[in-house]
Amino acid sequence: MLVYICKLKKYKKDISLLLVIAGSFFISLLHTNPVFSQDINKNTEQENSTNISYITPKKAEGLIISSIDLVGNNRTNDDVIEDNIELKEQNIFTVEKLKISLQNLKNLQVFSKIDVKLSLNKNNQIIIVFELDEKWTLLPYFLAGSGGGTSYLVLGLYETNFIGRLYTFNFTYGCKNDNCSTFVYFRNPSVLGSRFNLVNYMTREHNIFHTYNKNREVTGTFANKRDMLNLFTDIKITPTLFLGFGALYLKNDITDDGINSSDTLTNKKNSYNSPPSSSSVALEGRLTLGKINYDGMKVDGVNFVSILDTTAESYKAQNDNYTSLNSTLQFYHPNINLGLFTIPLPRLSYLAIRSNISVTSSDVLSQQYFIGGLDKIRGFYDGEFSGKFSYFSNFELRIPSYVNDYFAIQHALFSDVGYASNTFPDMFSNYTGVSVGTGIRILPLKVNRVALRIDCAYTLNPFHTYGFNFGLLQFF
Repeated sequence: MLVYICKLKKYKKDISLLLVIAGSFFISLLHTNPVFSQDINKNTEQENSTNISYITPKKAEGLIISSIDLVGNNRTNDDVIEDNIELKEQNIFTVEKLKISLQNLKNLQVFSKIDVKLSLNKNNQIIIVFELDEKWTLLPYFLAGSGGGTSYLVLGLYETNFIGRLYTFNFTYGCKNDNCSTFVYFRNPSVLGSRFNLVNYMTREHNIFHTYNKNREVTGTFANKRDMLNLFTDIKITPTLFLGFGALYLKNDITDDGINSSDTLTNKKNSYNSPPSSSSVALEGRLTLGKINYDGMKVDGVNFVSILDTTAESYKAQNDNYTSLNSTLQFYHPNINLGLFTIPLPRLSYLAIRSNISVTSSDVLSQQYFIGGLDKIRGFYDGEFSGKFSYFSNFELRIPSYVNDYFAIQHALFSDVGYASNTFPDMFSNYTGVSVGTGIRILPLKVNRVALRIDCAYTLNPFHTYGFNFGLLQFF
């Protein structure tokens, strides 16, 4: 989901405002079931009022499964849930398959409660009941803000369990300084119950890009009216290996539309030449390694995604040709490992790391990388660094201070680093952007994937300033 961030850019002159109205958040408060995960190692037996004897997973090991029942999934279809359960009727019950099944269901992130009860029928076979409490997954949102001479207005609709089949759908319409863009995203995580997922991402963007010198002065400005269509599929080879392929259509229409008078004068003064327009269809290859596990607020695991796009030099106009590689690593862990010893973190806390490196063969500026404070390096201007080569890394320590059945307050200590340039050696220069900061998140536990986030960053290199970031999701 696109996250619009309102950021302070200049000392003493900036005012930021964030207003988030998520009606689904209040609807979710009507749910009263506590967040709960089944402890499959529980060693006691319970008996309910109807005298059904429940047994532990350990005692059920090796017995035949008679039936599997689902209770509480009012929106999510049974077959979608069953596709994520390793246990099957008339097969032998194992504790390991129950563990995998529970984790698979938690990773869907649409249930706030997953409880499992095991009992025996008269034939000494296992009856399994999954008791589920669903989160609210349909989120209409409104976001407005201003700061650093830029104002934002965003309307959107975000759904992670569309028509009860775990489809993700996101529609966003947003304007930044009167330049408006539209985003539509759709994902089917399992086409017809198969190992294939399918993603379709379409945008019509109108963005203003600035280039800066080492003194943070604008040297040139151009507007890009970009149309993009990305269609791809990933194939599940193993639970930790996905291979994918697809196509990416890009049309960059470079204009002066939306550039203010001050930037127009700067372009004339500096005899700035805007990059040429371009249009192309690239073939896409994808590699995904690793797996991230979720359990309520807790996140643990590692995930690496590498995406290769290439036009294979198929266009006569060289400006339309390019090959790019974009690789991202995400890592989450409940402890800090320093090699010789490990620092345990407070309950429900974890370390979060994201690292990205990207490279393109294109000499066209509009097809290169712009990184900065919007969603990559907090504390800097949006798109402050640009070039054919880029990298950035984010480190966050997330520690909750308050948790109840409905929401949690989470604090973050973070550090960001990154840069972009036209040569690989220049990426690691004295001008590399480095910032540190702290933030707070409000997590509605009955609403899927939402985190009302405020971050304050202070830059350490190559200059000293500060900036604020706001969003509807975690930074990553």
